Parts: sequence; structure tokens; C-alpha cells
Amino acid sequence: MSLRLKSSLLLFFFALCGAAILATHSIRERTSPPPAKELFSVVNRQLSALRAADFGSAYRQAAAGVQQKFSLPQFELMIRRDFSSMTQAQRVEFGAVQMAGGSALVQVFLIAPDGSVRGFLYSFSAEPGGWKIDGVQPLGAQPGRRLPGLHV
Repeated sequence: MSLRLKSSLLLFFFALCGAAILATHSIRERTSPPPAKELFSVVNRQLSALRAADFGSAYRQAAAGVQQKFSLPQFELMIRRDFSSMTQAQRVEFGAVQMAGGSALVQVFLIAPDGSVRGFLYSFSAEPGGWKIDGVQPLGAQPGRRLPGLHV
């Protein structure tokens, strides 16, 4: 194979990769941000399922990446071990919402029957079936006062 042919093939390969990167970026930017209530609904569906110990339904609200990383039994164990306060929440309040392309972040505050408040930062990704939860980070205990969020 001549040097000119090798160079042409290599240049074509890099051009193809660059076009794929630009197309992917363009598609992600075109993903319209959902109304915040759509994200709240996903959280509420998962929390309702957790309260009912319906881990299968809660698992279906998780993003594909989470489902690839954790089997349903592993997911259930993680919830019971690390996020048991979610199964006991009496009330849910939502805080700040940030959206960028195909991802979103939502502050979620869970109020227990004793009035204690636990904060979480939910991350979402847009998937073909709708918005899914791809991560939850605890924010820790919050002051036991009225929160300036949306009450559900």
C-alpha cells in the first residue's frame, strides 16, 4: 500500500470520527429540557415504589447505565443498606433544578415522620423511554425547618 493511500485512509478515518463527535454533540444539544414536573414525577414514582418495597418498579426508574452496573438484587441491597431513609419518607420537597441538554440535576428533600429532613441530589439522563435516574448523592441531614422548595 502506498504512502499516499495510507495517508488518505487515515485522514478519512479521522474525518469520520470528527463528524461522529459533532453529530453526537448536536443531538445531545437538541434534547429539549423536560418540564421540571416530569423529573419530579420520576422521583415520586421511584419513591412510591420504594415505600411499597416494590424494588422492581423502582429499578425501572433507573437509567440503563445503573441497570448495567447493578442487578435488581444488588439494587435492592444498595437501597436497603445505603438509602433506607428513602423508604421511610413521609413527604417530598423539591429544590433547585438544573438542566443541560440530555442531563438534569434535581435537589430532593425527604421529610421523615419525625420531621427530620434528608437531602439528595438526583441526576437524570434522557433515554429513549423518557428521563431516568442515573445517580443519587446524599446531601446529608438538613435543618428541620420549612424548606423553600416545591411541596408534593
